[in-house]
Amino acid sequence: MSDQVSIMSENEFFRHYLQNAPHIMWFLGAGTSRSAGLPTAADIIWDLKRRYYCLHENQDLQSHDINNNAIKQKIQAYMESKGFPALWSSEEYSFYFDLTFGGDLAAQQKYINEALASDKVSLNIGHRALAALLAMGQARIIFTTNFDDVIETAYANVSGNNLSTFNLEGSYAALDALNAERFPIYSKIHGDFRYQSIKNLEADLLSNDREIQKCFIAAGARFGLVVTGYSGRDENVMSMFREAIDQNNAFPHGLFWTVTKFPRTAGNVLELIKYARNRGVQAYLVETGTFDEMLSKIWRQIDGKSQSLDDRVRTARVRSVSIPLPAPGKQFPILRTNALPVLASPARCGTVDLTNTMTFADLKAKMIKKSPNAILTYTDKVLFWGDEKEIVKVLPKDNIRSIQPFDFDNTVQAVSDSTIMKSFFGEALARALCRDKPLFLRRKNRTYYAVVRYDAAKNKLFRGLRKALGFNNNPAITGNVPGLQDVTWAEAVSIRLEERNGRLWVMLRPEIWIKPLAKRKEARDFMRQRRLKRYNSKSYLLLDAWIRILLGSVGSGAAIKVSCFPDVNYSADFEVGTRTAYSRRGDGNGH
Repeated sequence: MSDQVSIMSENEFFRHYLQNAPHIMWFLGAGTSRSAGLPTAADIIWDLKRRYYCLHENQDLQSHDINNNAIKQKIQAYMESKGFPALWSSEEYSFYFDLTFGGDLAAQQKYINEALASDKVSLNIGHRALAALLAMGQARIIFTTNFDDVIETAYANVSGNNLSTFNLEGSYAALDALNAERFPIYSKIHGDFRYQSIKNLEADLLSNDREIQKCFIAAGARFGLVVTGYSGRDENVMSMFREAIDQNNAFPHGLFWTVTKFPRTAGNVLELIKYARNRGVQAYLVETGTFDEMLSKIWRQIDGKSQSLDDRVRTARVRSVSIPLPAPGKQFPILRTNALPVLASPARCGTVDLTNTMTFADLKAKMIKKSPNAILTYTDKVLFWGDEKEIVKVLPKDNIRSIQPFDFDNTVQAVSDSTIMKSFFGEALARALCRDKPLFLRRKNRTYYAVVRYDAAKNKLFRGLRKALGFNNNPAITGNVPGLQDVTWAEAVSIRLEERNGRLWVMLRPEIWIKPLAKRKEARDFMRQRRLKRYNSKSYLLLDAWIRILLGSVGSGAAIKVSCFPDVNYSADFEVGTRTAYSRRGDGNGH
């Protein structure tokens, strides 16, 4: 793609925006509202198709879920049999509105009003951050093709003020506001859905509101432009962009078309970027991830924001509390916990730069199919531990642009802030503890289990475990569940990684594993009998036994190094202490 159109890196784009923010305007497409839970034009088209099909074929509307691909294919086949516009044709939007509502503007307006109702809006950080930029003067002009109230709602929530909107009925005033520098300016290119003269149908699109276009073109000679969440599907809007590009000194602070992934970029967008560069505009395509990801990153780098404004933007941020911990107790009894300190954790893993986009579901399906000897996860990028050769089993070479190291600034914070990272590190630690031992590593829900292998029950490694469980020389640690055919049991220990008070801990809990898991409920009586006499003294010895099995020693306080993939670049090395955490009773005065 670099041979076809100029690309700017995400960090370069952020640096440029932060330096020139008051001089760069925004253009928002439907993708920015979809993250707020509102439908896009494509969603509305499919809904109109569904309604037409169910009405004329006497089908139940609610049973035809357009998120089901099979139902979509059936409806589309029906439409094509009627000679209606081809799928994704530019004629679809106006055709299906006309087919459904005819000339009944009131019915059309009611439909759009309900589809884009304010009570359906769920503001995300992207909308709040952009609204806060408006409030700070770090964004001063926004144009959009959207009908909804998302930005107005976000601005009211964040700033406490109303955001005046220039739409069809007030379009003549937009250029005056620009010339008088009455910022912020928020203009809707296709008009506001509350007004009867909705300009979202083909005939109206071709004669789009000229007054708002004049404002956009005039602003294009003074400001740069960030386009986000917009596919470039409207020819009249793309013509407006080209008209702005054709003027002298067009977009003096640059034109930046942001996309979630490069491969999803429409051909007419690439042509527009090349056209702009040929006219002397510094125009770039920028891969920034989603609208929310991009604005979240920008907001974190904005200087001079007040704490109150930051709190209204980052509503989901974890905040530290100032509840003081009690002083360490000095009284008896001393209580032993099941937590071992993680003294060191890996600060680096590998990351894969992909040529084509991928979802977490895609990655998970490939991992199940290929079973690589590696640990992979997906956030906005693919992260992994293991040998690079194993990654090629999951991700074909032609989809891998490069493999590079990825450094964690703070592993404890990463685990604390993200369940994805907690699972990523947790699997690595569980694998490291079980590596090269006669154990199965199993997972139930979000917890890993080290399970004694049935063919290794008499291994000397489990001598301490057998001793802890009984006084005879060879108590069973695996076997068949009485009364249940083809159901087996084995001694096990659960392994969970947790963050507490700014430190990582591995939590161990002796357990009984039932295979198959589906029979666990039927084996409850058996498990109850196995646990019946595991009082404090026996539980103490069981925990000791499992620590020795996993780490080789117990109680010395030594740091034992474990690794799930030794001798490779991305090995995931941990150091775990062998002495469990203890708790003493306080002094009786609330401490």
